[in-house]
Amino acid sequence: MIKKLFITLLTSGFLLSPSTYATTGETEMTFRITPYESVLNEDIQRGDKNSEAFKKLKKDWGRSSPIPLYRLKLVTFSYVDFKGKQHQNGECVVMDAVAPRVLQIFKELYKRQFPIHQAKRIEFFEGNDDKSMNANNSSSYNARTITGASSNLSMHAYGLAVDINPVQNPFHSFENDAAEKQGIRRTKPAAGSNQYINRRRAQNDKLPGLAEDIIDIFDKNGFNTWGGDWNVPIDWQHFQTSRALANLLSVMSPQDAEIFFEMHAETPALMSSFPAKETLLTELYQENPEKFMAIFVTNPNLFAMSDSALAIQSVKEEWKKTT
Repeated sequence: MIKKLFITLLTSGFLLSPSTYATTGETEMTFRITPYESVLNEDIQRGDKNSEAFKKLKKDWGRSSPIPLYRLKLVTFSYVDFKGKQHQNGECVVMDAVAPRVLQIFKELYKRQFPIHQAKRIEFFEGNDDKSMNANNSSSYNARTITGASSNLSMHAYGLAVDINPVQNPFHSFENDAAEKQGIRRTKPAAGSNQYINRRRAQNDKLPGLAEDIIDIFDKNGFNTWGGDWNVPIDWQHFQTSRALANLLSVMSPQDAEIFFEMHAETPALMSSFPAKETLLTELYQENPEKFMAIFVTNPNLFAMSDSALAIQSVKEEWKKTT
């Protein structure tokens, strides 16, 4: 049944055709998806100045990442910088389930001529988020905790968050409890504290590279949470999926995860009512993946209810009566 469903979704346009994964035209545009593990191995074998850092990253994988290495994909894309120069070497590492949509996001950014300063993998900055931000680097995967948190994994650790132009879209929060009591906020990177901290003025001045100009592109491709909508911290550069969705996608098979995320992208309300710590969906999927997918496709409204308690109860009841 699920195999037939996958074919139906593919032919109806829910899933992006593999032929869209690579594009090279007269203008030398590059848009492709490749296994991240194979690229990492090539980097190590090449033996350049970063190879030792890459070896350590691969060795430490099991201790630092909530998903296996084979579940990550490298999205390579063309982009234009702030001087209008075209580049073919943009790189973004994401979970396999969202790679086709992330590819689509960067295609649309390129079509809109939205400027990106640079986009390199986080290992080129030794996994250090501050170094990446200071270099105004747009990035995604990074096996780290939430900024300012000691143990909670960032959505970047799942490959389900994308940061765009940190200087133009800085992270703005309190450095510690004492600073919060005094109302002293810190902006990272520091270069973003001048022109870009007053967002209304930045938009009125039509400064290029602002995240506000591309919220619609991320939203329609399944990245419905924007850090610019938060109160503390405010993270204008940051786009992500919900944590409940991340937990579910991480335990799914790659094929089921892509189907589920495509349905989510088409139905923004999907999963919105499920709390981040709710484990029901991951437990049910792990119990019987085939049954879970059959219920999901037959009754998608179960996953799109606005009331959290009602959604959870409805899923439980449907699970009991479905054979």
